[in-house]
Formats: sequence, structure tokens, C-alpha cells
Amino acid sequence: MIHYILFRTQAHTTEDVSRVRQALENVLPANTPIEEEEAKGYFDNPIVILTARLNKKAAEKYMDFLHEKLHEPDRKELIKELPERVSDDCDFFLKLSKQDAFLGGLRIMYAEDAIAIRARIAVYPAKREKALQQMREYLHAQ
Repeated sequence: MIHYILFRTQAHTTEDVSRVRQALENVLPANTPIEEEEAKGYFDNPIVILTARLNKKAAEKYMDFLHEKLHEPDRKELIKELPERVSDDCDFFLKLSKQDAFLGGLRIMYAEDAIAIRARIAVYPAKREKALQQMREYLHAQ
């Protein structure tokens, strides 16, 4: 159902990198490697970008975990918003709150400063309509 999932978040100058890392670790399976990259913001402010990747089986297990841990209102909202969350390239997009993740919870977030998730949906042929159908079936079946 899923080829891979990419996770990305950033720690701004005003944030403690270790706390942002902890937030990301809290939404990932144990022992998932996290890569750090230093970058500069628009005003040359330092930013640390944190990324992780899950492939095939780990990615599919993660989708089960995500479905189980999201609160019912978030799951319903996710189903309703699927057309906006699935791209023509069969990618599914989601953002999670860094604050909730740090505290051990999962909540959908709409702001830019979040944990961004991009999951490549495995469908053949790779058509958006098929990816949408597969995600709807998955989210309703669970």
C-alpha cells in the first residue's frame, strides 16, 4: 500500500534542537535513524532540518500506527480532506503538531511549523484516482 514515508521538521533558532528531535522520535518507530542538516533561513538565521524515512513494511506498519493513534475527529477530517492531501504523483501529505508529538500525542496540524509527512502510495497504474480510492478504503477499513 505504501512505498515509503518521509518525515521532515525543522528546529528554528528559538527552539531547542533536542526537544524537536524528541518530538520527531516520539512519532517514529523506535530506533529509526534521524538525519540532521544545518541550513540558513531567509534572514541568515540558523535552522536545523531533521529528516527520517521508512520503507515498505515499516511504512505500512506506520500507517496502521497513525490510524490507531489519531483521535476520531482527526481521522474523520483526514478522510474528508483526502482529495486535497493526495497529489497527482500519488503522494499523501500530512502535518503533525510538534508540540503534541513532544508530549507523546498525535494531532493533525495545518501550520507550517510542524512535522511534515509525505507517503508515496503504491498503486498501479500510478493514477491519483486509484491512490485516492486506496486511501479511502484503507481509512474506512481500519
